[in-house]
Amino acid sequence: MAANPSEVLSAPGNAPRYQQLSAMLAREIGEGRYAVGSLLPPEPQLCQRFSVSRHTVREAVRQLCDMGLVTRHQGVGTVVRASRSEKQYTAALSSLGDLMAYAKGTTLKLIGSRWVEADATLALQLRCEPGERWLEWNTCRYPAGGGEPIVHMRVFVRPECEGMRAELESGQAWVFGLIEKYGGERILEAQQVVSALAVPAESARLLGVKPRTAGLLVRRFYMGRNGRLLSVSLNVHPPGLVEFTTTWRLEDAASGAA
Repeated sequence: MAANPSEVLSAPGNAPRYQQLSAMLAREIGEGRYAVGSLLPPEPQLCQRFSVSRHTVREAVRQLCDMGLVTRHQGVGTVVRASRSEKQYTAALSSLGDLMAYAKGTTLKLIGSRWVEADATLALQLRCEPGERWLEWNTCRYPAGGGEPIVHMRVFVRPECEGMRAELESGQAWVFGLIEKYGGERILEAQQVVSALAVPAESARLLGVKPRTAGLLVRRFYMGRNGRLLSVSLNVHPPGLVEFTTTWRLEDAASGAA
């Protein structure tokens, strides 16, 4: 039997079907369709509902186990143990290379785009001049293994980067490699500003949390030659899924100086 329209797998990008299924089941667990302590439907039912193979179902359930959402019990079935993953997505960022590697370890879903002219409020957020024209990409980023979104990300780029849409729509997660490719200029420096915020309504809807929930706002500024601002990303993270690790060392620590 074919899946109902509301049950068609629809995870971002070109993720394998088991990742798409894992993401959908994780979302349904989070929404309360399968309560903590209850059983997931048996494999044959999931195969029939989503029109997938047993192998796909088993791989999806394995991912849910890795996320800490379910446990398998011989002779019982798959038991829901938590409504949200206990595991955090950790980004250890100590160099520009680390930041690029973090981006490559995720998948991206493009939600939409629009042209904006920076008013006074947006210019303050972007650190640009009022009246500057930007192209805004509205996206969500997911762990490469599937699961819940880790960030709602609004990326502002210069007009010359308009041609990157097709690659974004294909699931290309390395946005800033595309900025270099289409903008014709290498990113030489990035600055990161982290602050707390009440998650706005649009971000809350995309991230599956209640509006005004305490979250994390990460603003990143990407510069090229002579400090020219090439791109800005405004990243809204839900609570409990992401942590950033930064390491500082004394410059003479390697030499063993006192």
